[in-house]
Amino acid sequence: VATHMLNHTLGLISIGAMDAGRWWFLSFWRSWPGTFLLYGSLTVHLTLALVSIYRRPYLRMPVWEAAQIILGLSIPLLLIAHVIGTRFAYEWFGAEDSYARLMLLYWIWVPAIGAKQALLLVIAWGHGCLGLHYWLRLKPWYPRWFPALLTAAVLIAVLALLGFSQAGREIARLNQLPGWSAQMLKAASAPSRAENAFTIRVIDGVWYGYVLLLALVLAARGVRCARENRGAKVRIIYPGGREILAPAGVSVLEASREAGIPHASVCGGRGRCSTCRVRVLK
Repeated sequence: VATHMLNHTLGLISIGAMDAGRWWFLSFWRSWPGTFLLYGSLTVHLTLALVSIYRRPYLRMPVWEAAQIILGLSIPLLLIAHVIGTRFAYEWFGAEDSYARLMLLYWIWVPAIGAKQALLLVIAWGHGCLGLHYWLRLKPWYPRWFPALLTAAVLIAVLALLGFSQAGREIARLNQLPGWSAQMLKAASAPSRAENAFTIRVIDGVWYGYVLLLALVLAARGVRCARENRGAKVRIIYPGGREILAPAGVSVLEASREAGIPHASVCGGRGRCSTCRVRVLK
């Protein structure tokens, strides 16, 4: 995401600069190691997120944790069309996803798609920064570097969006030149009408497949929770005499959250910080 956004910042110079940076960008990410790393990590990350949701006994959680999960699950919904319309169209039809061709689509032909791509940048970057922050904030060196890292994160996002906007305005000027768009699309081997229709069908199929997968995970989680709630219960007695019942196997942190009892947890119960630890008196 960082390399993609840094490439977008070159739009502040020109479309040509963006395409020059794109050559270096794609030389790694479309190599076999880069492809394996990119799509492998995306698959593993999404799988772990779905497994984590399935295993959760309750969905009550702090706002920052809910925001991170919701942002993460929304990324594929916005990413599917971009990946299939660029990488897969390139592999299937030999279509070059140059910045000129894509910005013509995003800025001139279908601005709604361009707005979704800008939103995708913000969501993906925000999700990644949240994850890094809640991982690194336990490191002793992090507080000293936090202001500089936050500044860099905000600058990268703002400059990427400004580069995207500036590139759109440049494309709008170029599109007014007689014959420019037709010549550019021919040079980029733009997909035909039939190829575009096929790509859209694939995008729709993958999009609805992802929504169905997410629905199945939530349904399976509901069935598992209902079964566990009918099983053995554990009585938890807190200092002060407050008592709650929780299904066997649920952590004290999860039980506290569900009962609305304040329970410190810097890392969200991931076992990194020890701030949610308890003392069992009996």
